[in-house]
Amino acid sequence: MPATFKRVGRDRVRVRLGHDEVAVLRDLPGQLRAVLTEEGDDPVNRRLFPPAYLEPGDAERDAEYRRLMHDELVQAKLANVELVAGTLAKGSPSARRWTVDLTEEEATAWLGVLNDLRLALGVRLEITEDFDGQVDDTDPRAPAMHLLAYLGWLEEHLLEALAAT
Repeated sequence: MPATFKRVGRDRVRVRLGHDEVAVLRDLPGQLRAVLTEEGDDPVNRRLFPPAYLEPGDAERDAEYRRLMHDELVQAKLANVELVAGTLAKGSPSARRWTVDLTEEEATAWLGVLNDLRLALGVRLEITEDFDGQVDDTDPRAPAMHLLAYLGWLEEHLLEALAAT
């Protein structure tokens, strides 16, 4: 199997995926967009936007930080979602693979979205940092846990491609 992410030139990363992988990935930006635009005290949003100040006496400072920065942080994440959705729409399929070349900005957006998706899914599955990617197929959460492991695998390979010079 060819590399999923490969640096091509100084400022481009080529993505090659199977058609089934692309089908799964195309649905995810919309799901993340929905989570990011939800109002209320959702555990996923608490994970995606952790407190800036952790000390109990800093609650007021943290509230001020959220008031000033939260909308801007949400808009930045939404912009990344749109970049990823756009690249998923413009890829070119062949008989066996789907390919798209990403700019550095698009690759960085992919990295952020993959990470946000992993965090969101981990919260929904109540996964801790101890998750090693091994999945018990008898667990009713197995399909979602396989997706979580796959997203982590993609993120790792994209990081390797971005680090290559």
